[in-house]
Amino acid sequence: MSLQMRKNMTAIVEPYGLSHAHAIYLIALNLQDGQTMVGLSRFLDLDTANTNCVIKTLREKGFVYDDRKSESNKKFRIFLTDSGKALADMVMTRITELNNSYFANIPREDILNMRNTLIQVLNNMNLDIDEYMHSKYEDPFYTHLHLMPQVDGYESLSTRAPSRIVRDRE
Repeated sequence: MSLQMRKNMTAIVEPYGLSHAHAIYLIALNLQDGQTMVGLSRFLDLDTANTNCVIKTLREKGFVYDDRKSESNKKFRIFLTDSGKALADMVMTRITELNNSYFANIPREDILNMRNTLIQVLNNMNLDIDEYMHSKYEDPFYTHLHLMPQVDGYESLSTRAPSRIVRDRE
């Protein structure tokens, strides 16, 4: 499932010479622009070497810029350019559409049962879900899944179905 989702994400950004790895960073910066390299790595829960490589490519392609005053500055913030913001918005829209399509024709009750089953699996793994969602990292990317507005169809900590499903039933 994860492999197919990465392939789908790559297909969205491939015309720009990017892969799913780049798309993830675009989404993260769209959620919280102006992060440091270390902050962005923590936000995504990825190592800084990967972040450096991806940001270098995004900078070369004109999708991000930084606020350093000179090349020797070690601490700087990364921002989306206008074209980077437009691409990030498009990626987020297309990913939301794909995610919603995965649940097409599945009854609301089945989706809720699946959600509850997954939560039980996490509990069986002895994971502290609250601790997981409130990771040691500063605003990790995955915690934003439960902060997305209902209109976007994300309610991971709610017992209600995504809003698309509710709208489809009305």
